[in-house]
Amino acid sequence: MVLTATVLPLSLTWVNAARDNRQQVEDRLTVLRRVHELLVDAETGQRGYVITGKDDFLQPYHAALTALPNELRTLDLRYGQNSPAEKQLVAALLKNTELRLQGLAKVVELRQNGGFGAAEPVVTSGQGKHHMDEIRRISGELGAIEARELADSDAELRAKNWFATAFSVASTLLSIGLLGYLATMMARTIRRGEQSAAQANRTSEALESGMANLRRHNDEMSVLSEMSRLLQTEMTPAEALEVTRLYCSRLMPGTQGTIYLYRNSEDLLELAGSWGAVHAAAPVLEPKACWGLRRGQAHHCSGASDLRCAHAAPATSSPGQFELCLPLTAYGEVLGLLNVQAGAVGDSQAMSLEQAAAMAQTISEQVALTLSNAKLRQVLRDQSIKDPLTGLFNRRYMEETLTRELARAQRNGTSVGLVVADLDHFKKINDTHGHPAGDAVLLAAARHMADMTRASDVACRYGGEEFVMILTDCNQEDAMLRAQQICDSLRQLAISASGTSVKVTASFGVAASPADGESAAVLFQAADRAVYEAKRSGRDRVVAATETPGQIIPH
Repeated sequence: MVLTATVLPLSLTWVNAARDNRQQVEDRLTVLRRVHELLVDAETGQRGYVITGKDDFLQPYHAALTALPNELRTLDLRYGQNSPAEKQLVAALLKNTELRLQGLAKVVELRQNGGFGAAEPVVTSGQGKHHMDEIRRISGELGAIEARELADSDAELRAKNWFATAFSVASTLLSIGLLGYLATMMARTIRRGEQSAAQANRTSEALESGMANLRRHNDEMSVLSEMSRLLQTEMTPAEALEVTRLYCSRLMPGTQGTIYLYRNSEDLLELAGSWGAVHAAAPVLEPKACWGLRRGQAHHCSGASDLRCAHAAPATSSPGQFELCLPLTAYGEVLGLLNVQAGAVGDSQAMSLEQAAAMAQTISEQVALTLSNAKLRQVLRDQSIKDPLTGLFNRRYMEETLTRELARAQRNGTSVGLVVADLDHFKKINDTHGHPAGDAVLLAAARHMADMTRASDVACRYGGEEFVMILTDCNQEDAMLRAQQICDSLRQLAISASGTSVKVTASFGVAASPADGESAAVLFQAADRAVYEAKRSGRDRVVAATETPGQIIPH
């Protein structure tokens, strides 16, 4: 095969070398002829001008003089690598050519300046003819030498072409023989390896399928881990459901679904999120409309003969269609519902029922635990900042909020109003009607005060029968007006407790920053003194801190 590959380029190189040599001979002959022709043109133009005296006859003469220098240089270069004898002939040719050109120029100059009579003696002297004859002789000798070299080159080229053809035919026959041998060996090898190749292909396909499943499983585990880390952070139920919605579309490609959140107060499931191409999802569901919730476990339907939930999409005969309902349950409490539906038929990414069920089960467990933790955190937060009886904020939250609002008011140049209310004769209510009645009075009074405050205000139970209202961006005059409204409306409130109607009034003390103090402690003491003054003055009234004496009343 190596011999076959090298024969053709070697043959071409060999033949091309002969062609190049022949071409060089032809080039030298061409330049030699061109020089001779140009000299003849120059001599003809000079002769016509001498005879006629017309400048038109000088055009061939001048054209020859323009082209001859370049042709003479080319001639000298062409014979630069030839034999010494040829170089001597070329040198003699160049010398006689130069002398002939000088003679022609001299005759033209004499004719131009002195007329025909001045040029005639030089023309008839025969000097120019001698140089021209010498040029013809040298050109003839060089032409004869080049003709012989050209004949030799042609003979050499024919011989090399014949040998190249012979080598090519031989190498071709050899290649055909080698290819036949190789084809026979390859056929034997292929026949022996077909069964092994088929087995290898089956093994490779099985391995590729296993690797694809492993990669998909690893990707799912990675996304699940990412989702789990997000769900473990502190977040609200709404944030947890948004995370679930986003990751369901990634973990269950080719599916769509909805997430419902259970509302205990209404015994309904409310739509909280969805993913995929969900159409006309019910905004609310009754628990009894879902078999998954009624059975307390995952429920699926994939055909017309399966038990379907009332909220499920109508049954179709399309293969691969299914619907999953998974209750979101944690610590025995139902928190919501995860509904998963198969994607479009023919979707290459669509999951099977088994795959979707396993993934949805994992997701539902994590989401249910997250919702339960978020609900527990909310309960703990409410317990830490709210009074368990009245639902108002407790004393600690009041102190933190008052400090914060006073700092904000100082920055903004506004005022904060503080209203302290103490129920009148509350001990008498407990002693007369019992503590349950007292609790009912506290609860009703707290709700009434909360209803009478703005959304930006904060109503708190300070302790016992004492309440505090923080009125943001409110001066003392507006705070007095609001306290008086609450005092008057509370007087009209009738509370049913233990089968009797209980009337309740309260004493109010009002203070406002910065006039009555810029710190939480000073402002509260001013309002507390005003409450004491209201009680001392007859109760069921509103007193401003600026109307009270300067003594500090212990609380």
